[in-house]
Amino acid sequence: MAERPPLLPDLFRMVVKMIVGGLLILGMVSCGVGCVAGGGGDPAEKEPVAKTIYGDKDSDNAIERIDIVGPILTHAPDEADGGFFSSIQVLTYGYRVKEQLLKAAKNDDVKAVMLFVSTPGGTIAGSEAIHDGVLAVKEAGKPIVAHVDMMSASGGVWSTAAADKIFADHGSLVGSVGVIFGNFMYYEDPVAIDGGLFGSGITTRGGIKSTVIAASEGKDLGNPFRPMSEREKAMLTASADEFYEKFLDHVTEHRPLDRQALIEDYGAMIFANDGAEARGYIDGSRTYQETLAYIAGEIGAEGDDWKLVLPPASAKTPFERMFGASLAAVSTGRTQAARNAAVCAELRTGPAAITAQSLTSLCGL
Repeated sequence: MAERPPLLPDLFRMVVKMIVGGLLILGMVSCGVGCVAGGGGDPAEKEPVAKTIYGDKDSDNAIERIDIVGPILTHAPDEADGGFFSSIQVLTYGYRVKEQLLKAAKNDDVKAVMLFVSTPGGTIAGSEAIHDGVLAVKEAGKPIVAHVDMMSASGGVWSTAAADKIFADHGSLVGSVGVIFGNFMYYEDPVAIDGGLFGSGITTRGGIKSTVIAASEGKDLGNPFRPMSEREKAMLTASADEFYEKFLDHVTEHRPLDRQALIEDYGAMIFANDGAEARGYIDGSRTYQETLAYIAGEIGAEGDDWKLVLPPASAKTPFERMFGASLAAVSTGRTQAARNAAVCAELRTGPAAITAQSLTSLCGL
């Protein structure tokens, strides 16, 4: 009598088939008929096109909306362009927005740009990249108007200062011209750490020794087991002051803001609509629809002869179109945790134009 083969490999193969089959079904549902119909034909037909989200889709007066939503970082990781495990966290990547703005500046079909802004700020490099894109649109002779939805703080102000107009929806907060280095922690005489260095509990008062091998003064700056030296603090302050001076130069060049008042009165505070308008941060309060109507008037559109479009989506392969959303849906929390760690590392390891409250909310203490 033949010996029965082990049951475990059979079960394993069955589970794998179920998972693959399930992903195929989910992929086809999420992708739709377009994945099948778009598999062949002229490659030119696959070129991504702008998506009309509002207005007359047949109009030649296209207003492209480009979003600055969430913390502003600098460069997007490869997987953020639609990879299998894309994060659902809302982030803005400065160089990606710059690329969108440069394309809008060169696209004859785009008559104007609306910046939709809802951000606590972020990296200086990312904010400056967006600013470069704004200048490109202006140099192309196209109106570019920022619409603030709830908040435009710090890097949000930096990135949009050169726009032709800045309007804020009612109930918004604008301001926070300042620079911050991440919070440097110091634990005096720690005894135990529950759940890792950034865990839920730290007991102090002797008991743990920390040894760091570092060459060059300040190389272990940020080591939470020793206090920052006065020399290190002075050098960091000098760097922050340098970026702050550049921030002041930037906003006062492009906005009717009083430099001395920014230093001595406004500081890095944020202001509600009327206060922000009185100080020169914005040009008035308008609803989303009112801002669109203003832009339509700037391009000479008559009546409802205009449309609002989004930038063309990044081109994806048929395999990515079929499986991207499905695999992202089944990704584990580890991917999101890794992304959060990368976000906080970028915001905390260098000077950032972001509010301290937002930085704490994103990254904890």
